[in-house]
Amino acid sequence: MDDFGGKLRQARERRGISLQQIAATTRIAAAALEALERNDISKLPGGIFSRAFVRAYAGEVGLDPDGTVEEFLARFDQERAPTAQSIAAAVPEAEAAFENRRRLAAIVLTLAAISIPVLVLGGYLLFRGRFARDTHAVAHPPAAVAAPLAVAAAPAVAAPEPTPQSLTLEVHPRSACWVSLTVDGRRLFARVMQPGEREAHPVEREAVLEIGDAGAFAFAINGREAKPLGSKGQVKTLKVTPATMGQYLP
Repeated sequence: MDDFGGKLRQARERRGISLQQIAATTRIAAAALEALERNDISKLPGGIFSRAFVRAYAGEVGLDPDGTVEEFLARFDQERAPTAQSIAAAVPEAEAAFENRRRLAAIVLTLAAISIPVLVLGGYLLFRGRFARDTHAVAHPPAAVAAPLAVAAAPAVAAPEPTPQSLTLEVHPRSACWVSLTVDGRRLFARVMQPGEREAHPVEREAVLEIGDAGAFAFAINGREAKPLGSKGQVKTLKVTPATMGQYLP
């Protein structure tokens, strides 16, 4: 049957289940399920999120979830999910990159811990030597040379303000909500989160959130609670980066 959405609707009607019942069970907005029955995939968020919608719907109406997802991908020319082999290959690479960044940060901190005391000691010795020479050369109090010495020592302790290069994202829905989270190109999870659950992850470049019910969803950035994303039943997709995180904070 070429009418993919019609096949889903017929299976639902054979079971005597309403869209509202499926929405309540799967925590997927009824508007998104209705669009799926109309073959209107423009109303779906796309990617693994859409496949998850189809899989959840199929399970509720008694259809084979895997077969229904394959039919959906073929019917609408959607991108297939990554294979277990591709995920297995990507994980070590991502872990290696993270480990390299961690080691580099440790080296930088070690160098800073060593160099700062050396600079302070060098500044102190320079100040003491110059003060001794000036005391023997002139009969004026040391205050006469205090200002030039302070100017000379200033570069040793001056440092630019640090620029934030990463953030910490925490998701904690207020009620049951379908959530998909991808951090720095790696999908971490896609599931229904229950109230009281919390997932916190560091983000170097960007985090992509796909939410099945904006009214039930809540999150925080660097410990600050973010603004509400929308009303109940709205499907939302957002991208959070260190440069754009301010638009989500009150």
